[in-house]
Amino acid sequence: MVILSTVMGIVLDYAGVNPVKALYWTAIINGLLAPFLLVGVWLVASDRKIMCNQPSSRLGLLSVGLTTVLMFAAAIGMFVF
Repeated sequence: MVILSTVMGIVLDYAGVNPVKALYWTAIINGLLAPFLLVGVWLVASDRKIMCNQPSSRLGLLSVGLTTVLMFAAAIGMFVF
């Protein structure tokens, strides 16, 4: 895996990719995908069958739900404002 990452870094360098711009766009993509991943976490954490009759507490689900809503709002706000 380390060798593959090193080779990919070399390829990106020779392709003329600006590393700072690549990090910037990667952060934007991660920020846009994170709310969807949080929805998946919330669904799994609240499912009794998957969690073997030990789902997350209401406080835990509330905090994940609130974070998800705020992240969706931030993602939408990024395009609106």
